[in-house]
Amino acid sequence: MKDNPALLDNSGEHLDLLLATSEIGIWELDAVTGTALRNLRHDRIFGYDSLPPHWSAEIFLKHVVEEDRERVNALLTASLNDRKSWSFETRIQRADGVDRWISANGMPKFSDKGEITKLIGHVIDITETKQNEDRLRLLSNELNHRVSNTFTIMNAMIRQTSKKNDTVEQFANTLVERLAALSRSNKVLIAKEAERSSLSEILKMQMDVFADWQTRISVTGNTSVWFSGEASEALAMIFHELLTNALKHGALSVAAGKVSVSITSVGRECHIKWAESDGPTVAAERSTGIGSTILQNSLRDEGTVKLDFAPQGLIRDIVIKDSFQRETSDKPTPAATRTREKGFGGVSFSGQRILVIEDDPIIGLDIADILETRGATVSGPFTSVANALEAMREIPDAALLDVNLGHETTDAIALQLSELSVPFLILSGQDRSDLGSAYNGASIISKPFREQDLVNELYRIVC
Repeated sequence: MKDNPALLDNSGEHLDLLLATSEIGIWELDAVTGTALRNLRHDRIFGYDSLPPHWSAEIFLKHVVEEDRERVNALLTASLNDRKSWSFETRIQRADGVDRWISANGMPKFSDKGEITKLIGHVIDITETKQNEDRLRLLSNELNHRVSNTFTIMNAMIRQTSKKNDTVEQFANTLVERLAALSRSNKVLIAKEAERSSLSEILKMQMDVFADWQTRISVTGNTSVWFSGEASEALAMIFHELLTNALKHGALSVAAGKVSVSITSVGRECHIKWAESDGPTVAAERSTGIGSTILQNSLRDEGTVKLDFAPQGLIRDIVIKDSFQRETSDKPTPAATRTREKGFGGVSFSGQRILVIEDDPIIGLDIADILETRGATVSGPFTSVANALEAMREIPDAALLDVNLGHETTDAIALQLSELSVPFLILSGQDRSDLGSAYNGASIISKPFREQDLVNELYRIVC
């Protein structure tokens, strides 16, 4: 099929429309006179409201950010020497000081004698595309990290739950309940407000599972309080543990028992009080297990939790601080004495002080348990860089490092451990290529990890 002649006659108008709507900056450089012609869009990409009287390759290179300048100049030089077209992406700094990304393409034009008569090309602002790529890369890394952490938490739940149940049926029921709570807490995070969730949503999601007991649970105060993703996830697990404990051992285990949940705001803090009444008498001394650890440590640096085993019923005071404030202490809760025998191949860490930095309390408890049953003295687990560095005043024999602790990394800890010649093992769901230089040379165990791999690799670097 042949082109329509009438359409070809209007091709110039179509080209003008294409240039106007596609935001393409075009330029042409006369090889003899050095005169550069551009359209206005070209110069606006570089931060000029009107066309400057002069433009050159030197002016262009001055806009290229310093760290890219040598690379871009080499590409241009090679293309001209080889008499070929060029194409590259680079960052520029506009005349107004704003950094942007551009895609640049060009080619030489030749005379009948084969001499270069002019250079032509175009530039496109691709900053938004680059930002979207960065966001996608960030989301992908965060998804990989969350999935790896979730599987690691599941492994920890399996190991810890198996110690607290006498039959396979009890073990299966408890594990299914906790995995369901973990699933519900994840749904909180991927709801319409992905970065935060309201207290009413969190309570409803957990209490819907305990529908038969809702009439015996009263909620007062403002539940339209919004929390960060980390606090929302933690609260979902906390309320599951409180409800489960109330049903098995507390107020909801008897016909007359009741639970009241009251919410008050004090400044920028949210105070939640869980109070049980008319239930069985509460023992003052309680054993420490995974449930207690979830209740005690889940909020990390987002808040504090206080526990009162009052005779009339359990009282739990929860304070959630303003998002991302890091004011609370994460001094480790002393672990209960454990009697499990040494594990794989009789590996023992007796006499070794091992520092553990892990921001998830379930994973931290599991690692501490694995090491302590093999004779190690565990320092931690710590969930913030500041408290871990404070603990390092007493130099450990080895360390286990999670890379990401909420909104900070353990780079500073890794650097100090290296300066002290303390061997350390990285626990992470990230690829080594994504880790900073502070972790160079350290061994890495990917999450989720096998207990045997953790023990063997740590033994290798310590002994």
